[in-house]
Amino acid sequence: MKYPPRRPRKIGLALPASLLSDVAHLRDKTIKVGFIGRACAIFRVEEVVVYKDRDDVDFKDAKLLVDLLNYMNCPQYLRKLLYPLKPELRFVGILPPLRTPNHPLESKVSELPASSFREGVVVGRRGSKVYVEVGLEEPIAVEASLKRGDRVIIHLVKRDGKVEATISSLSEVPFYFGFKAKLEWSPLVKVVKTSNYSFILATSRLGISLHEALPKLKEHLSSHSTFILFGSPKEGLAEILRREGFSLDEVANLTVNFIPHQGVETVRTEEAVLSVLSIVNWLSYPLEDRV
Repeated sequence: MKYPPRRPRKIGLALPASLLSDVAHLRDKTIKVGFIGRACAIFRVEEVVVYKDRDDVDFKDAKLLVDLLNYMNCPQYLRKLLYPLKPELRFVGILPPLRTPNHPLESKVSELPASSFREGVVVGRRGSKVYVEVGLEEPIAVEASLKRGDRVIIHLVKRDGKVEATISSLSEVPFYFGFKAKLEWSPLVKVVKTSNYSFILATSRLGISLHEALPKLKEHLSSHSTFILFGSPKEGLAEILRREGFSLDEVANLTVNFIPHQGVETVRTEEAVLSVLSIVNWLSYPLEDRV
């Protein structure tokens, strides 16, 4: 398999903490998160930030959203180490697999390619070496100053049947390596202001038409890191920001209606995520690369 390259410009999503509030059962909440996680992986999103959209939002639902997304992104061989059994994870078996490049299928050294990257967790130490669990027959020894439980990225190079391992970083991985989710228990305006994205894109039925937005979208997506803002199941971005004392124009560089003439009264957040990302992905590349 040829691994998909990392995006030249980072894409992140801002999702509301109340995203799971419209479903009651934990099983249904888990299914909903699975849909979002798949969309993020398909279109190579690197970061998901969950913001506090209401004062009465359930913190447990917000944390569940983040935990389930990070569980999905975690390689299968690390899940038992990083996610001990707890009631809120009892339906994780129904989450769809991502099959992103950070979820390798090889479980033996003999199956490894000449060069590969893997996420790992430090499980022991002996002298100047630490031992990192990376999903192979046994933990890999690495010269490093790390402590037990540290999560790292390992670069594996195979020469003459032997494996040389070094500590690496996400910036050195040349292909898409999944996403990270985090909970920012702050209003959307604060989350946007403290983010490091250079282009803030709002999604709203009150925004300009996609046809009108195309020139600006193409220009900004190809040259800026993009933070895409989404509203909640019960409120659009305009309502959420109005309660914070701001307007869409004050917070976002561009507000677009990505689903004109929608045939339903409301578009669910998970549906909006898939719709918006499919368009953003297509517009992010020159015409000759859109294959």
